Amino acid sequence: MLKLITAVLLTIVMIVSVVPTAFALEASPGEPQVRGEGAYLIDVLSGQTLYMKNPDMPLAPASTTKIMTGLLAIERGNLTDTVTASPSMLNKKLVDGTLIYLVPGETMPLKEMLYAVLLNSANDAAVAVAEHIGGNLPNFVDMMNQRALEMGATHTHFVNTCGLTDIGHVTTAHDLALIARVAYQNPTFAQYVRTKSQTISRSEPNTPTLMVNQNKLLFRDATVDGIKTGYTSAAQNCLVASVTKDGRHFIGVILKSPGAEIYTDMQAMFEFGFTQFNGTIFKPSGSIISTMMVNNVPVNLTIDRPIYMTQNVNDLSSTLNLKVKPTSSSPLSSVAEGQVVAEVEVSDGNTLLNTLPLKSSRTILPASTLSSASLKYASWIKGLIIMGVLLLLVIINRKIHAAKRYRRQMQLARRRESH
Repeated sequence: MLKLITAVLLTIVMIVSVVPTAFALEASPGEPQVRGEGAYLIDVLSGQTLYMKNPDMPLAPASTTKIMTGLLAIERGNLTDTVTASPSMLNKKLVDGTLIYLVPGETMPLKEMLYAVLLNSANDAAVAVAEHIGGNLPNFVDMMNQRALEMGATHTHFVNTCGLTDIGHVTTAHDLALIARVAYQNPTFAQYVRTKSQTISRSEPNTPTLMVNQNKLLFRDATVDGIKTGYTSAAQNCLVASVTKDGRHFIGVILKSPGAEIYTDMQAMFEFGFTQFNGTIFKPSGSIISTMMVNNVPVNLTIDRPIYMTQNVNDLSSTLNLKVKPTSSSPLSSVAEGQVVAEVEVSDGNTLLNTLPLKSSRTILPASTLSSASLKYASWIKGLIIMGVLLLLVIINRKIHAAKRYRRQMQLARRRESH
């Protein structure tokens, strides 16, 4: 019996000792217990971080790669374009996994092909779209990497367009949140990824036509409105999701999650964001952010959209930093009302959140124009004065002659009376 008890105790110790470090660590009070290796929650309006777990750990993105593929197709292509499937459809290294079974020579409008990419997550459709937009796959992949850098996703490197496991094809939870935030602000992209299902036309018989969104949260939670799932054996389960409620909008990312709990973990992250953070307007649209001098005249610089701020409910003292940068290094000699003359960088500590344009509140003409106008008006005034003087002289002269005629008439009248 003693040996049995000892064996049981040793087994318990061994089980406890192999609990992964990520789960052994206690989370901050109220924070969600996310079981994926990387996670991130971002406020779309403010750009501020609400939750993160291993935010900069390089991880495989699987089919969440198609967020960038779809966005570039929308930004660079025309939805009415006709996409023609190439012989690449027969290359299993490029189009393995989820397919709609495109055949070389098959055509489809880009608008419909994107439903296959973003809802059904078809790898052959992603390759066809990339070849159509980029001319070839390597060129399109270069476009993906360049666009990622523009978004600030500096730890992301794409090798393919669909997310199949490949050496060097990596992102991070933080980078993917940045990419998704930019993508979702494109109205066309947002419309695609919130669509639950869509039937597309096919010229080939016995091929899939009903594209169903693989994001299960769309069917479980009415506040969820996108955006993309992913899975490979190496990446495991990946999910990028968007939620909008009570005027607030979050995007969550979970990478390398072991199973279906990725959906409940995502909902726990969303609930954490809604209950533990407040959203406010830091500067309303039309606010004066700075002033600049143009021809020694002060000009107010204003924003045409609000600056939002997210604050933890337990710390309402936090604030944002604003840094104004003129668009020109040289002093301006003139400016038109509404002209963009500077930009304001919005930061939370050292983290850049947004860059917004600053517009002139008034029109200032060049100095030479002002001088010419002054001279022109001075000439007019001078001319009017001269004309006025001449007119006055004419009037005075007429009155003098009239007075002389009157005196002569009076003299004649008196002479007649004396005779």
